[in-house]
Amino acid sequence: MDTELQLPRYRLQRARELQGWSRKEVAERIGTTSLNVLRWEQGLTRPGSYFRGQLCSLFGKSPSELDLTSSDPAGGAPVYDPAIPVPAAHQLVGRDMELRKFKEQLCDADHAASIVLQGLPGVGKTALAIALANDQELQAYFRDGVLWASLGPEPDMPTLFHRWGTLLGLSAPEMALLHDNDSWFKALYLATRTRRMLFVIDDAWHAEEVLLCTIGGEHCAYLVTTRFPLLAAELSLDRVIPVKELGEDEGMILLRMLAPKVVGYQQQAHALVRAVGGLPLALILMGDYLRDRAYSGQSRHVEAALKHLFTMRGRLQISMTREFPQRHTGLTAGTLSSLKLTLALTIERLDEQARSALRALAAFPPKPDSFTEEDALAAGCTLETLDGLFDAGLLESSDRARYTLHPVITDYARTFLV
Repeated sequence: MDTELQLPRYRLQRARELQGWSRKEVAERIGTTSLNVLRWEQGLTRPGSYFRGQLCSLFGKSPSELDLTSSDPAGGAPVYDPAIPVPAAHQLVGRDMELRKFKEQLCDADHAASIVLQGLPGVGKTALAIALANDQELQAYFRDGVLWASLGPEPDMPTLFHRWGTLLGLSAPEMALLHDNDSWFKALYLATRTRRMLFVIDDAWHAEEVLLCTIGGEHCAYLVTTRFPLLAAELSLDRVIPVKELGEDEGMILLRMLAPKVVGYQQQAHALVRAVGGLPLALILMGDYLRDRAYSGQSRHVEAALKHLFTMRGRLQISMTREFPQRHTGLTAGTLSSLKLTLALTIERLDEQARSALRALAAFPPKPDSFTEEDALAAGCTLETLDGLFDAGLLESSDRARYTLHPVITDYARTFLV
């Protein structure tokens, strides 16, 4: 049998199901048998010219919109979302083992994989997601394509659904009938349920929006990133993977890669890596800043830049001199990322009691030092605010009932929560 006839006709099946018709009802409307309709949908046989015309008239669609063209594209070419960011120009440092592990888990043949990457703002979750979405081995495994969703605190779901619908082959008249989340979910599910696709859902803030994006069938996998531990636990109880900061040696490699002339300032460079607790976004921002200030080759420019970075306000407020792929989804178009803006997306949404608690906790030495629950209560915090700061991803906790604040979060609280 011709191999192209063995490909299911997704669009023909979707057109029938969107009408709520059974195969028997379609067969009765065009004068054939339900068995024939089943074979046409499964790609086992191709309807003749008469029945192709009948099907097109019944559904009000062209042959190509029902996968009935002579070339019979069925599922069509793989779909790669143009919203997938291109990888950063510099390579990911210290993430090789993590990337291999994530790829193995996403390609789990036993069941639909779903993993959630959780970590601090700026720790590199989006960078990992971009690397995976562009990975050739993953793209080969998910042969029908990769779709990308950048959510953030206030996602534009209708625009996202319309882009996905267009990529998946839904016609404009068909999409015009989809007026709510439920109808969009059903239509997108019917378009993807028999395909093998990877869905990357970046910067999730609310479980409801993530669930709306889980439109694939049993052969699809989902990679979700979020800064919120509680949300991560809600979304995936057994596959929550914490993304940690870089170690000091790895941080130095990244800083040297971005600003080669910092090699001559070893002591200061090590101190800067420690000051930002190995947070990749902070290192990228500082490396970009140092490289630009060293353009003239004069040491006084580098020394002035280092002096600026050794102030908390200086580290927090420097921004990229150009747009880059990992710009946070909560920032408006054209806004260049800085540590202050990235952290403010979470911190400025806290109520006054939580901000006051964060300000009080910033009096303790930051990570790697820690403090006890009793210390926090003595500083004026309540158990409720401690839990709220933990759920917001701003406070870390250990099994010994001790808490830590990342140095960058401590700097923010000491500088701007006054």
